[in-house]
Amino acid sequence: MTQQSRTAELADLRDDMVLLEQTMLPYAGKGTVYLNRAATHRRGGAVVTTGDLGFEQSCYIEETGHFNAVEFVISYNQLIYYTLAASVRDHLVPELEHWTMQDYWDRQLPSVLISRMSTRYRRPINSRSYRGTLRITDVQFRNRSRPLLVLQTDVEFDDDGVGSVLGEVEIVLVDLPLKSR
Repeated sequence: MTQQSRTAELADLRDDMVLLEQTMLPYAGKGTVYLNRAATHRRGGAVVTTGDLGFEQSCYIEETGHFNAVEFVISYNQLIYYTLAASVRDHLVPELEHWTMQDYWDRQLPSVLISRMSTRYRRPINSRSYRGTLRITDVQFRNRSRPLLVLQTDVEFDDDGVGSVLGEVEIVLVDLPLKSR
């Protein structure tokens, strides 16, 4: 690896950390940032984010000793928010190519909705340190009562090869910027 490639790789990592910090701002004041590191890229027809997650204490209940449904949703939300931010920044999803970063920040919380979700807990996960892999597998524009984008995603959380949870989640983006309608 040349010095120039190392410098570019470090710059990308710093940019990802800046993007991650900005994406996690809604969680920072609540002490519920579970996503500690993430990277997003295009792999074939999918956009893929991998992330390192973990937390010492649940934000809503006494210690259960394992990752549960609430932590699944929080972890998923943090991964999808980061994935969408990186996708807008890096133009990874053609249907989002006209979005600016400000368009995304304005819509991050009010306009990103889970419309359908299914999960399968195969083995308990150690909530202190686990990994997540999220894939956007399909994006469709729909013009129902209002224009929206529907994203099909799948996600897996695992830890050291022992714990595993799978999920399929449909996301709807509403209040689209005018350029993407």
